[in-house]
Amino acid sequence: MYKLLSIFILIAILFLILNHCRKRKIICRVRCMSLAEKCSLLNELAEPFGFCYDYRQDLFSTRTDAWQKDFGYGKLYDLAAPSMNMVLDTEPVYFNYQKKTWLIQFWKGQYGITAGAEMGIYHADTVIPPVLRGQTIFQAAEENEMLPMRIRLVHDCRRQLFCLSHIHWWLTGFLVGRCIPPSEMTAEYTITFPDMDMCGSFLTSLTELGYGWDEIELDGTTLHFIFSAPKSSESLLSPEWRQRFVLWKDRLLCRIYLRFTCPFSTTADRLLYLYYYLPFAFRRTICPRKFKKQKRIWKKYNSDRRSCR
Repeated sequence: MYKLLSIFILIAILFLILNHCRKRKIICRVRCMSLAEKCSLLNELAEPFGFCYDYRQDLFSTRTDAWQKDFGYGKLYDLAAPSMNMVLDTEPVYFNYQKKTWLIQFWKGQYGITAGAEMGIYHADTVIPPVLRGQTIFQAAEENEMLPMRIRLVHDCRRQLFCLSHIHWWLTGFLVGRCIPPSEMTAEYTITFPDMDMCGSFLTSLTELGYGWDEIELDGTTLHFIFSAPKSSESLLSPEWRQRFVLWKDRLLCRIYLRFTCPFSTTADRLLYLYYYLPFAFRRTICPRKFKKQKRIWKKYNSDRRSCR
């Protein structure tokens, strides 16, 4: 028994020594890389997940050719958010334009160990009655339908977290390793529409939700509005107790992530260290389960539609 215990202790000590050497080697490898090499590798790794890395603001955003575009958007995606460690404020704005129902949706909140905000442009092939909008999967805007968009995310109305501008169908900004309750975030969104008809239709729907002129600014066909607390009924995704529990889990996971990657301070360094040391943890961090579940919901939605026919 004593010999077995001695062998076990020896093996454990050897494992710890080898693991420490491996960690030091990976740390040196990451530190020896230039900024250009880090960004290039991180973008290469993030591309299959539909993301790109912005080193200037140390965040991830979505690519215009992201695979998520093929799956559009439906209310079902957001209903599944709490089960994927996500607590979000969301504001869907439906409006009719050119004989189609359009949806421009806004999100801000906590995505696992990532804090961020999103805005997406979607539409149906025809006009959808209000009672059916929640059951509809809207397709993403095509390349010629993408609009100039801007997101500015602020924490506690004081500190700017990021500011992104792009012609896009789904503009996003995600800060890895940050845990901020949605109620402490204020998102400022700006959209430039192609004409006054589309702008006016969107503005009408926005004001019908309850947004006042103290929250909206209009300059020609460019509309700017402030999103602090959601006003639509569709924003109620889960009970308050469940949101508090999910935020507690996210905060714990965030601390573990920061502690594990403590030799580094930037997201690029932390994630590359994670990629070399624990590849499966890197994949989970770079692609939240939200986007994986879209595929399953989309497949179920299509199968249900075929069965109804």
